[in-house]
Parts: sequence; C-alpha cells; structure tokens
Amino acid sequence: MITNFKNHTLGITLTRSRILYLLFFLLLASSACSTREFIKEEDAENPEGGELEAEIAYDGKLLAQIVFDSVDYIVPAEQLMQPFIREFGDGTVVDKVMIRKVQETKEDEPAYYLVGLGMQNGAFRSMALELDLAADNSLYLSSKGARHICKSSIGCGFCYFTFSGNRITGCECSSRAPGNNCEHGYSEGNTLLKDERLRPTRERENKKR
Repeated sequence: MITNFKNHTLGITLTRSRILYLLFFLLLASSACSTREFIKEEDAENPEGGELEAEIAYDGKLLAQIVFDSVDYIVPAEQLMQPFIREFGDGTVVDKVMIRKVQETKEDEPAYYLVGLGMQNGAFRSMALELDLAADNSLYLSSKGARHICKSSIGCGFCYFTFSGNRITGCECSSRAPGNNCEHGYSEGNTLLKDERLRPTRERENKKR
C-alpha cells in the first residue's frame, strides 16, 4: 500500500508539473503572438522604418538671429556671395548679400529673406530666398525655402521686390520710363547651401577663447 501511495503521489505531482508547464507554454505563446501583432502594427504605420524619418529630416542651416528687431549675422554675408553666384548660374556676379524683413503692416507677421544683389552683362539681378524663423528668433535657410529672382532690362538700373502682407509677389523697376522692366522668376526650392560648409563667426570666436 505504501508503494501504491507513493506512486499515486508521484503521478499527481507529475500531472501538476505538466499542467504548470502547459500553462507556461500557452502564456509564452500568447506573449509572442502579441509581440508579432505589435510589430505588424508598427510596420503598417511606418512601412519604410527609419527611412521615412530620414526623408523628412529638416536640412535648414543657421544663418542669423533676430535681436531687438535687428539682424545678428552668425554666418558672415561675405561667405554667401559665391553660393549666390552658383545659384544664379548665368554669369551673375554677386557683390552684396543681406537679410531683409518683409512686413507690409504691423498686423502682418514678419517674414525674412536672404537677398543677393549683382550684375550680369550690365543688367541688374537680385535673388531673395525665404528663411525659416524659429521660436528663439533664429533664422534658417532650408532647401525648401522659396526662391525669387528679379532680372532687369538694360535700361533699368535697379529692381525692387514687391510684396503683399509678408510675401514677395513680383518685381518692379525703380524707373517708370517705357521699356524699363523687371522680370520676376519663382521656384519652390533652392540649392544655395547644398554641400556648402559654412564657418560661423561665433564658432571662430569660441576657438580664439
């Protein structure tokens, strides 16, 4: 009887072990299934994985900061003359670069443009690139910034950008004489700073210290 009792007890113990093992296996399988479903949901939301984030990464480069309504240049304007010459791509020689605010009335939000001025075969040329204004009043130029170009006729010595609100809308010659015209060109993006290595003034000052 003692032997039978031992065998009966051992059988119960083994049965309980099997049940516990079975429960543990089912729990593990359920967890694995949930994990696979979570990964599938993640993949469905972002099928490209990390590539999507790379595609929409912001490529703006810091150029200046607005301090008490004046422009504090972080990158010297002289560094941007050669990039402007390349951006024109038609032999225009750029001799002046600046940042200008566009704001028709005090009720309009100000917009800022990086402007390059020059000449091509005796005719005036100007280009304005829309800048991004950050929350800390820093100004960035992105490849998605709109590009405006003014090309004057030979008789027109200077072209003004015309604007409405805070947006450039066209070009106008400083002289109203017949035949003195300005041609306005527009594109939704620019390549001014593509592969361009800038040397910020503040960076050089920090190295001197």
